Amino acid sequence: MKASEILILNKQGTKKQVKKAIKAGKVIYNGQTLAEDIEIEEGLLTCQGQVMDLHPLKYYMLNKPTGYICDAKSTKYVPVDTLLPAKQLHYVGRLDQNTTGLLLVTNDLKLRKKLILPSYHVEKTYAFSCLYPLTQEDLDFFEEGIIIDHQVRCQSAKVILSDATHGTITIHEGKYHEIRKMFLSLDNQIVTLKRIAFGPLSLGFLPEGDYRPLTQEEIMALKEVVS
Repeated sequence: MKASEILILNKQGTKKQVKKAIKAGKVIYNGQTLAEDIEIEEGLLTCQGQVMDLHPLKYYMLNKPTGYICDAKSTKYVPVDTLLPAKQLHYVGRLDQNTTGLLLVTNDLKLRKKLILPSYHVEKTYAFSCLYPLTQEDLDFFEEGIIIDHQVRCQSAKVILSDATHGTITIHEGKYHEIRKMFLSLDNQIVTLKRIAFGPLSLGFLPEGDYRPLTQEEIMALKEVVS
């Protein structure tokens, strides 16, 4: 990563401002004053005496509990941000108050944008329970694409049942309350909903309410799925 990119992510100013700081000799890397914007590896980078984080892009997986909302400004519900290790992290897609499970957060805005764009068709899988038994006809409707909000057809969804009212559903887009609305269109209702996978990543055994940083392999797998 370029020195200027690291400085920007460390909140040292705009692209123009940090490049000006480099030219002014205010940025030091491993004891040497930088004369130009170079690639930074390991070591010590300072700007006007302040130590920079050389790995400023952060990636976390959270197991979101029920009752939390993906809105940092909410005063009615508890924001998910209270469970996270740092501020200025952005949700990669949102989970509503009653939906639990895998929530990705990052300050890598370029990757985040790609992961939530419908055109990349990133799969999201949820474990669900519903109020009434699902029939084969219902499963066929999911496969064809259910119409919600009277006129919006959802993309095909894959449902695998463990019994008539429990299973998993995999979708490729992220319309507002999409899964809940699909069940309502079938005169049914979601009882519990938990995201268990996002693209190549699985929630695994991460305890509810806990978070962990993504491994380098997981980060690369996310980038690969939208490459």
